[in-house]
Amino acid sequence: MAKTPIPATQPLRFRTPPRKRYAGVIAIPCCNELESLPETLKSLESCAAASVDQTLIIVNVNQRASMDRENNLATLKWLQQFNSPLQLAWLDHVTGDAAYPEKFGVGLARHQACSIGLGFIDDAAPVISLDADSPVNSQYLSAIFEYIDEHPEFRAGHVNFEHRHCGSESEKRAIRIYEQHLKRHRAMLEQANSPHAWYAIGSTIVCTKAAYLKSGGYHGRRMAGEDFYLLQQLSKTGCKIELLGEPTVYPSDRVSDRVPFGTGKAVGDIIQTGTWLSYHEHCYRDLGEVLAAVENNLSQAAQTIIQESPPSCVAWLNERNFAEVWPKLQSNARNDKMLIQRFHEWLDAFQTLKLIHHLSDNHYQRVDLADTKTREL
Repeated sequence: MAKTPIPATQPLRFRTPPRKRYAGVIAIPCCNELESLPETLKSLESCAAASVDQTLIIVNVNQRASMDRENNLATLKWLQQFNSPLQLAWLDHVTGDAAYPEKFGVGLARHQACSIGLGFIDDAAPVISLDADSPVNSQYLSAIFEYIDEHPEFRAGHVNFEHRHCGSESEKRAIRIYEQHLKRHRAMLEQANSPHAWYAIGSTIVCTKAAYLKSGGYHGRRMAGEDFYLLQQLSKTGCKIELLGEPTVYPSDRVSDRVPFGTGKAVGDIIQTGTWLSYHEHCYRDLGEVLAAVENNLSQAAQTIIQESPPSCVAWLNERNFAEVWPKLQSNARNDKMLIQRFHEWLDAFQTLKLIHHLSDNHYQRVDLADTKTREL
């Protein structure tokens, strides 16, 4: 069966005439979020005036054709009337026949908002992803621009985040637990020396225009997980995923069933079950030992690496045909740096997660996170 064609991007609408060039672009998908978008845009107004003036903000108001249009139509009307110093533009994927077919959602919304903004910025300028329900701190824009100025090699990364506690008591408890899981997971991956130690949260991602184009950008057909796969593709094209610690976004703690996984789904699951099972620390320990076995034996045969890997990981390495893959990686790499890059393209973020799941399912029982105050581990 043929795939449904990706819908065309509607014309970009501006509150005031646009400039030819901006220092950066912010892409915001917005679907039934009239109650939260104004707060997010007003938080951007609180950023340094010079940063606000040089940043183009594109809101993609979107929905699937089967959805009720009342909220989104009201959002479009509000944007037309919103008096603000922001350099603001929007896409209307709501009215007429502009709504998405059923198999499209946030992946396409991010892709369209980012892609149409590329024509307004230079190659080294940032493409910044944000969400309609995620206000920012007042240092957000200036800190992003300053970080890029101070790190001329920067190509991709993410800003910090703290989920807001604006829901019910059960939602507040759930988001504390889930945020603890997210920050613990990243910290443990970092301790294991994995290059995939980053937060896959759509409202936090920043990359340059050149990096975005090289990676292929957001996958327009993904209904969820588009943020994870963009970061993975950025990593596979040679980008180090960096953490910009000062700029901070404050995502919602709301329950959501719009996507099959992610924060909204996790919050709902924790409320329903009362628990969240995270990965045992030994999973990360064993992952780190595999990575060390590879880096310590770059010129050696695959069997040497397998022998120096933890017994818990051998079956998984064999299932993935590591003994056949490794000599091909070696022969296709000009030097050790390239070989390590090729290895991490093979053991990418998704396969790293699959290895952790293998260890969780077969060796180390998942741990029930205590409901404690979220902290950096």
